Amino acid sequence: MLTGCKEPAGGDQGNSFVRNGDNVVVKSVRIYTSPENSVQGDTIYVVNFTFTNNTSIALAPRISYFIFEDETKTRHTGLEGGSVVTAGLSNYDGVLQKGESHDYTVGFRVYANTSGTLYYDPTGS
Repeated sequence: MLTGCKEPAGGDQGNSFVRNGDNVVVKSVRIYTSPENSVQGDTIYVVNFTFTNNTSIALAPRISYFIFEDETKTRHTGLEGGSVVTAGLSNYDGVLQKGESHDYTVGFRVYANTSGTLYYDPTGS
């Protein structure tokens, strides 16, 4: 249960804010007002997407390596916890072979109406 969270009318309006990266296909975006005060943002985008391992090796994706890069090139790292909005998110933690895909649901703390691109950075940098 997500108490204290307000979802805008219309539900998945966030798809216009989060664009596909070269290894991610966005399926849906739910937007919540963050119940916690943070200098990182007042909004949390909870994004459901399909990630395809397009690297040359097998890897076990880390949630913090999913990046939402906004129009100002600010990188927001993926969250699976740290907020009542993202509490309880659980994702596949197995190894993806080259070319293999899996669905994930990840939160990103941003400011309202932030737009950008979602991708996976295997270097974590």
